[in-house]
Amino acid sequence: MVTKTYSQFGKLSVAVMLPLLILSVIMLICIGFDELITIVTFIFVILTLLICLLIFYKLTITVDNSYVSFSMGLGLVSGKYLISEIKSCKPVKNSMLTGVGIRMLSNGWLYNVSGLYAIELSFKNRKSVVRIGTDKPEEVALEINKLIEGDKMGSTSDYHSKSHVALILIILFLAIIIPAAIVLSGKREMKTTFTNAEFVINGMYGMGIKLADIRQLDTISALPVIKRRTNGYASGNTLKGNFTLSDKSKVKLFITKGNPPYISIRTNDLQLYINFEDSRMTAELFNELKERVKW
Repeated sequence: MVTKTYSQFGKLSVAVMLPLLILSVIMLICIGFDELITIVTFIFVILTLLICLLIFYKLTITVDNSYVSFSMGLGLVSGKYLISEIKSCKPVKNSMLTGVGIRMLSNGWLYNVSGLYAIELSFKNRKSVVRIGTDKPEEVALEINKLIEGDKMGSTSDYHSKSHVALILIILFLAIIIPAAIVLSGKREMKTTFTNAEFVINGMYGMGIKLADIRQLDTISALPVIKRRTNGYASGNTLKGNFTLSDKSKVKLFITKGNPPYISIRTNDLQLYINFEDSRMTAELFNELKERVKW
């Protein structure tokens, strides 16, 4: 039994959707998980992009003595057509506007993951056609037409490239690793160091503050009301980066909520709150700051 398989990797689809998927995951992590509507919206977008990526990363056409079939990605979208019902097959070139995706044409349907080339199947008992994308349109059309004409070939071949499978595994690995790395980096407790002139906060959104610029230094047991994040990391009780308070003032936060006390540091152009999960470490940092700041 003759079986030939032609697979095309969806370069364009992956190049468009993978960065959008990774960006959406990163934005969700950075925005935080405090606002339900935002979380639901981003999760919907992420799931949509993930499903689209799993559909459009590859298209495989399979031809045997009885059927012409195709499968997109993991097989979530597929089709199967009897050779005996196919009237003809020809190579075609799609337009730039309607060349990629799952689309209804004026005379049928298009299934394509990359490029403008496809085969077009016309049928004996219906007027609508089916276009299936491939980077070998002449070769696929020739093979199908041979079967239609009854010229049965006795060989078997497979054009599927294993490198495409490896690339997809790498892509999915990166799509998981990059967001996970951001979460782990944000959750990692900051480290602080001192130089002769500066107090340095290391890690995500880290910064340095000149000791001579500190105008106010104190500890507080409760934080002011935080209205929103402007450019920072928020996940659970961990807040790092730039935030806006209810009075619209801008602050820098390096805190774990619910673990007082908090150190309040003010310069001429900066208000900062900082603490550690271990309150003893917060007290030790405050004492060292008092020793180093000279008014």
